[in-house]
Amino acid sequence: MFIKESESRAGSLIGVSGCLYAVRRSSYARLALDMSSDFVIATEIHLQGQRTVYERKAVAMEETNKRSRDEFRMRIRVIEQTFSALHRYRAALGLRQHGLFAFQLISHKVMRYAVPFLLITAFVLNLLLAGESPIYRLLFITQAIFYLAAIAGGLGERLGLRLGVLALPYYFALANAASLVAFIHFMRGNAHVLWEPIRESRAASGR
Repeated sequence: MFIKESESRAGSLIGVSGCLYAVRRSSYARLALDMSSDFVIATEIHLQGQRTVYERKAVAMEETNKRSRDEFRMRIRVIEQTFSALHRYRAALGLRQHGLFAFQLISHKVMRYAVPFLLITAFVLNLLLAGESPIYRLLFITQAIFYLAAIAGGLGERLGLRLGVLALPYYFALANAASLVAFIHFMRGNAHVLWEPIRESRAASGR
């Protein structure tokens, strides 16, 4: 929410909350079926020379996933559709034509989903350089401990244990693994066409 509010003050949002947003009837554009509307609608509005703004007083509530496998599948679908949208609207990534909006897309979307590849590169390079310097060795050990903590968090969840501090590395790894899988699906042409939300039922969650 902090990022959205900052984007709104700076110029325009690059994405909206899918569960609650409004568009002027005169500005509404019909979207392709394989597009994620909550992301694409902001780009469509920008291409019309208008802004998408954040309204703090507009509040919505939705059920969240309690199981990581559901969260993982949901993230894959969201990111697959984001990749499709970035490809379809790639012209909006031009800094010369679209300025700050393009910069926001690159920094908030492109670079965000490039993180898994940067993490893998950093890990491999640190492994190769570990014997060259104490600094590289320390960085490699730190990364190894972090990923081991993520694995321990995953095992802990399967056993029904409270994750505590292990939740941070576990969900960080989960989110970036979803980005990697989504990218592979996108490159293979397997992106989801229709949005199918994955939510636990109230009965399943004990409510």
